[in-house]
Amino acid sequence: MQRMLNGFLLLATLTATVALYTITYDTGRLEAKVQAQERALERAERDVNVLRAERAHLARPERLEPLARELGLAPIESGQYLRLAAPLPQADPPADPSQPEAAALTSR
Repeated sequence: MQRMLNGFLLLATLTATVALYTITYDTGRLEAKVQAQERALERAERDVNVLRAERAHLARPERLEPLARELGLAPIESGQYLRLAAPLPQADPPADPSQPEAAALTSR
């Protein structure tokens, strides 16, 4: 009886040792994975900050204004504003294709 109890306790001790070793190994592996993800997150945050700084640099008005003027863009003028209650201006009616002037324009 004493031998059987000692054998059972030895087996339980060996099982607990293997389980503890496995848990310790898995914990170390998970910690390494978490640290790798934290480093990746820090890199991503640095990249986002760099991109925000680049966007702010590229969106500066003193940089965009000469580029816009090269494209023929200009600041809005007061005559370009419309009141919400005012009717929208109508576009010119399409040219009649039977007219010789309109035919010359559409053939280009």
